Amino acid sequence: MFSHESIPLIIIFIIMLLAVLVAFLHPVHAFYSWLRRRRERSAAEIAREADSR
Repeated sequence: MFSHESIPLIIIFIIMLLAVLVAFLHPVHAFYSWLRRRRERSAAEIAREADSR
């Protein structure tokens, strides 16, 4: 009876699942890239200090 509704529901479910995945992964990725940039910057400052001595 409701078989014609299953495909749109599946598509909506997949889209919502992808949205939740992106909403979770984006801040995690941003945090890790911020940490990496911070580490690289501090390593460059340490190397600059060692060169100036």
